[in-house]
Amino acid sequence: MRDMQAGVPDRIGGHQMKNVKLTIDGQEIAIPVDGSILDAAKKLNINIPTLCYLNGFERFTSCMICVVYEANTEQLLPACSAVVSEGMRIETGNELVREARKDALDFLLSEHVGDCDAPCQRACPAHMNIPLMIRQIREGQLEEAIQTIKKEIALPAVLGRICPAPCEKGCHRGSYDDPVSICLLKRHVADIDLEQKSPYRPIMTLNTGKKVAIIGAGPTGLSTAYYILQFGHTCDVFDKNRQPGGMLRYGVSDENLPKAVLDQEIDRIAEMGAAFLMERSLGTDLNWDDLKNAYDAVVLAVGKTDPDLFESSGIELTRRGIMIDRKTYQTSVPGYFAGGNAISASESQMAIRAVAHGKNLAFSVNQFLKGEEVTASFARFQSILGKTREDEAGEFLKEATEQERIVPANFNNQGYTDSEAVSESRRCFGCDCRKPDTCKLRQYAEEYKASQRRFTFVERKKFQKNIQHDKVVYESGKCIKCGLCVQITKKAGEKFGLVFVNRGFDVRVQPSLGVPLNQGLEKAAAACVSACPTGALSWRDRETREDIGR
Repeated sequence: MRDMQAGVPDRIGGHQMKNVKLTIDGQEIAIPVDGSILDAAKKLNINIPTLCYLNGFERFTSCMICVVYEANTEQLLPACSAVVSEGMRIETGNELVREARKDALDFLLSEHVGDCDAPCQRACPAHMNIPLMIRQIREGQLEEAIQTIKKEIALPAVLGRICPAPCEKGCHRGSYDDPVSICLLKRHVADIDLEQKSPYRPIMTLNTGKKVAIIGAGPTGLSTAYYILQFGHTCDVFDKNRQPGGMLRYGVSDENLPKAVLDQEIDRIAEMGAAFLMERSLGTDLNWDDLKNAYDAVVLAVGKTDPDLFESSGIELTRRGIMIDRKTYQTSVPGYFAGGNAISASESQMAIRAVAHGKNLAFSVNQFLKGEEVTASFARFQSILGKTREDEAGEFLKEATEQERIVPANFNNQGYTDSEAVSESRRCFGCDCRKPDTCKLRQYAEEYKASQRRFTFVERKKFQKNIQHDKVVYESGKCIKCGLCVQITKKAGEKFGLVFVNRGFDVRVQPSLGVPLNQGLEKAAAACVSACPTGALSWRDRETREDIGR
């Protein structure tokens, strides 16, 4: 249908259809009289969020995330179903609209039963994608697994031996018997990689011509160098000691961390291009003017700070260490950044936290060197299931073995064998969302800064997982009752399909007549998975990419 901006009627089947004029965010448009506000906004390329809308299907108007403000009547209207009328003045993004959308999201999230990122990943200071690593180990994809690990962790073979495993404290499996042995699995992959003729090396951006000085070759400095090099900058790593490693070399026994393992991982960073300039001390061999003249940015990972060394630097200190912006790691002097024990001894008592500091430091340094505003790395919205209940263990075990935690026969020397690692990986509950990047509920929760806890007044619903279909998983606690799958199965001519049962707060979607899910989704599984705005309907195989475009 042509967009008749001049208000001239369209002709359809020989009949004239009247157009109406309205304005949306100050832009005038004319569309057919039976069109919706959402239709008009789309013609103007104005984005209005939707969860329960799918082109070609009935406007169900259940989520209310698409509300807009009509200035003439001072009303909030659902854009997907509200029909246009002459002279409407629509505002799509004022404060009242944003508050109403947030209210709708807060309410939907209050009933959401499930985790976005798995609790093990949230508990890891480096936020490594632990569930993905575990699945890759289970499938024997060790090359892919080391890439997953080293995307977030620069020294995995080291940390696989000495990390106190905060990730395992968050593991849902621990509420049933014992958590998955995440650190040993990480060590297994990292050790195998180091044994290769050509261990994994991350892709590095073309050289930018920028040069960074890193003062301190401990875990924070090493991690910073690892990521700085990937961004395409060169770096010199200075340290007062004879060899790099900091507390990893001089504070951990060889029994717990063989120095050969540490050396191998440091060698990988050196091969990427890091220059290690040892026995160079700040204040004697290095002065502030030389650093300023020779480098485009400086990272201070010096461990415990000596106030006397900073008198002429212009860098402000606190009684605990160097003062920084806690989000960006910037000091009071532009181009100077600090992390690890240099800002506080309590900040990086765990090596994994020190390594995470290095990754975050490099992110901020890269923004600075590119001339961008230095911001904190983006923190994604997290739906949190919370503590699992006794009656939920069986739901998680539908995709995990009941085998007890595996303790390697030769722990200190070799860690897991290949078969032990695969068996241990099969214990994982797989509690991370299958649609972490495409879930529209999560995307809008981030955009509108929604809260999952605002309307939580009663005990949450039970976590349930339906795997009666050979390709699809249905997690009813993530369903927002948008009705799209119900309409899709009906249109597809499914014999049973999906239907709403019960009323009010107890309403839910399930296969008709109580048949198994595989009978309810014989024809329309792909369309339903694609249309589902959350992770309620998803592929059992997380790597499936059969989604139909919406």
